[in-house]
Amino acid sequence: MKTDDLIYRSIFIITEYYKNNLEPFFESLSEDVLWVGPSGHQLLQGKENLIRAWAAEKHALTFTMGDIKVLCISPHSHVKEIFLRYPIYTHYPSGNTDMHGQRLQYTWREKRIKTGAGWESRPEIVMLHISNAWKYDSRDSIYPVHYESLSVQEPLSPHSMQSILVKASDMSVHRIIADHVLYIETIKRSARLLVHTRDETLTVSGTLPGLETAYPGLFLRVHASYLVNPVHVQEIRRFSITLSDGTQLPVPEKKYTKIKKIFLQENLGVIPGL
Repeated sequence: MKTDDLIYRSIFIITEYYKNNLEPFFESLSEDVLWVGPSGHQLLQGKENLIRAWAAEKHALTFTMGDIKVLCISPHSHVKEIFLRYPIYTHYPSGNTDMHGQRLQYTWREKRIKTGAGWESRPEIVMLHISNAWKYDSRDSIYPVHYESLSVQEPLSPHSMQSILVKASDMSVHRIIADHVLYIETIKRSARLLVHTRDETLTVSGTLPGLETAYPGLFLRVHASYLVNPVHVQEIRRFSITLSDGTQLPVPEKKYTKIKKIFLQENLGVIPGL
């Protein structure tokens, strides 16, 4: 079982799940799968039992996922544990939205099946364990002694539905909401990048041309070393760009007029300088 394939498949399953498309989820389950939900009574075993339980579930909820962080460990050559962390926004028919952090662990095993062409291997999920994370309080160490109600007023835009997938230097995989990316910077003389988000800076594998090709239209090349997210550009001056966090990036003279024209034509609310 290839680690990257399982990571991307795990991300795909959960993102489709929260679009209320359950087929990839069901298709990946083993017959004896164990599902452990975040509440005390949520324990189901067997694929058919899960399918019946979900078929009986009726709701009018919709969901939006935040950034996904993924880690993988391999306790055995035929078993892989894929661990995901992400915020999930639940939208209620009343118009209210709440958010909580969720953690999801997939246990994948390799199963050999006999076909007309011989024996083949396929990965299947034998356990899913879901838990909801308490908001961290610095007064707590091991036990969540201090509780705090969670509420969120973060605006969600159509742009928020777009995301990028990157692999960090520690081999973790991150699905990052496009709105959360400020800019991306190349590390000279290497095939690595610094992805600057609202919350952190990640060192990832890749190149700027590679990202431009993989995610056309999401970012703007303002310099040989920088891609910026147009959503976070606050001001263009001669010859620099200021982002929403105050970061200033250089814009070469040859690119300045073109970049300024793009923002004026698309009416992105950016204040152009001289």
